[in-house]
Amino acid sequence: ELCGSRTRQLYYCRYCGAIDKECSHDPQMFRKQSIDVKHYYEHALKLSKVPPPSLVKGVRGTSNKTHVPEHLVKGVLRAKNEIAVNKDGTTRYDMTEVPITHFKQSEVETPIKRLVELGYDADINGNPLENEDQILELKPQDLILPSNLGAADESSDAVLFRVACFVDDLLKSLYRLKPYYNLRKKDDLIGHIVIGLAPHISAGIVGRIIGFSKTQGMFAHPLFHAAMRRDADGDEACVMLLMDALLNFSRQFLPDKRGSRTMDSPLVLTSRLIPTEVDDMVHRLDIAWRYPLELYQAAAEYKLPYDVKVDQLGNHLGTPQQYEGIGYTHETGDINNGVLCSAYKLLPSMEDKLKGQMTMAEKLRAVDEGDVARLVIEKHFIKDIKGNLRKFSTQQFRCVKCNRKFRRPTLIGKCDGCGGRVIFTVSDGSVVKYLEPAISLASRYNVPAYLKQSLDLTKQRVEEVFGKEKEKQLGLGAWFAAA
Repeated sequence: ELCGSRTRQLYYCRYCGAIDKECSHDPQMFRKQSIDVKHYYEHALKLSKVPPPSLVKGVRGTSNKTHVPEHLVKGVLRAKNEIAVNKDGTTRYDMTEVPITHFKQSEVETPIKRLVELGYDADINGNPLENEDQILELKPQDLILPSNLGAADESSDAVLFRVACFVDDLLKSLYRLKPYYNLRKKDDLIGHIVIGLAPHISAGIVGRIIGFSKTQGMFAHPLFHAAMRRDADGDEACVMLLMDALLNFSRQFLPDKRGSRTMDSPLVLTSRLIPTEVDDMVHRLDIAWRYPLELYQAAAEYKLPYDVKVDQLGNHLGTPQQYEGIGYTHETGDINNGVLCSAYKLLPSMEDKLKGQMTMAEKLRAVDEGDVARLVIEKHFIKDIKGNLRKFSTQQFRCVKCNRKFRRPTLIGKCDGCGGRVIFTVSDGSVVKYLEPAISLASRYNVPAYLKQSLDLTKQRVEEVFGKEKEKQLGLGAWFAAA
C-alpha cells in the first residue's frame, strides 16, 4: 500500500492471535475488523491519478473463501471508465448467439485493407478482395459482434472500448507498465482477441473481433458455438477482452460455493479450436453447395434423414476442409436487414409483452393459441406463484437500517441492534401478481381442465395465506377484451 512491496499472508487464530504461519488450531486467513476506508480510498486516488469519481460502487461483503478483495484502484478506474464488473473480476458483454459461415465486407463495415491484413485476402471463388459485395468465408475463431445503436442496450463496441481504456489505465497506474490497447476509436477493437464464454460453463475459447453488425447477435462460426458447448439456436454467451481476463480474473474472487466455484468463469482457456474436440452435434452440419434431387424425393416418401447422403462437416475431420470450404445453398442479401431489436425488449410491461405474444398466436394459423396460453401458465405463471408462496412462508426478515437478517420478527418489533424497522424480505405482491393474469388466460383460451384445476388449487392456497381480497387485481381479461 505504501512502499509497493509484495505482502505476505497472515493468519488469525482464536488462541494464538495474529500469526505469520499456520498453527495446529486451524487458523483463518481473515478476521472481522474496522478499517479507515477514507485512508485507503485517498491512497487509491493518488495511485490512479484521476479526479474522484462521482460514484464508486462496492459490495456489502465478500463471499469468497479467503475474503480477499480487489485492489481499490480497480474500483476507482472502473468508475472513471463507467464499466461494471463480474464476480470473477472481469467485465463481460452478453449477446444472443447466431451461427454464420460467410459474410460480406459491407455487412461488417471493416475496411477492405484491414480485412486483408486479418487474412481475408480472397473471396470464396479465389478472387482478390476488392469490393464490399464479395462473399468471404468466416474463419472458425473470428467473431462479428453487435453494434446496434437503436437497441435499448449499449453496443458491444462502446462497452469493450471503455474496458480497453480501463485496462490501459490499470497497467499505467497500478502496475507501472506501458498501456496495451492504445485505442483512439471503437473500430480499433478490430483484430483484438476476446474470450467467448457460455453460461454454466467453465471453459472459455479465444476469438478475434473482425467487425461489427447492426444487429444484437454474436455472429460466429458453428464450430465456435460448439466449442462454447452451445448448439447456437439462440442461446446466450458473452465475450471479455483477453487482457482484461488475464489481468483481473482470479479464482480467489469466486464465491465459496460449489456452483460458483466451477461455473460461469474462464477456469480453462482454449486457444486453438480443434473440430474433433468440440460437441459432435456440429459434425452433422450440412456443408454442400446444393441438395441432391434424391433428398427431395426421399422427403416426399417420408424417409429418414440418414437415408440420403449429404456432405457434412464430420466427413472432413482431420483434413483442411474441417476449417474451410464450407458451402451454403441460399444467398442472403444483408445480415443486417431484419428485426434489429426484439419487441420483447422494447415493450415496457409484462402485460404488453404477453398481449403481443397472444395477439401473434391468434393471427398465425400454424400456432395453437390455447397451447401457447398453456405453456405461459405452466412454464412461467404457476411456477412463479408457487415458488414465491414457498419463499414467503420460509422467508427471513430484514432491518431497513443495518440490513441485519432475522429468522423471525423480534418481539419488540424492531432491530435489537440498531433499533431500525424490521420488514419482510418477500412481499405478498410478488406472490399474487401473476394469479389473476393466469386465471384470465385460462378462462379466455382453451387450456386443459387439469391446468384450470391446478390454478384453482393454487388460488385456494394463496387465499389461505393472505385471505380473500375485497378488490381483486385487474386481470389480463380486461385488456384482452379491449384489444
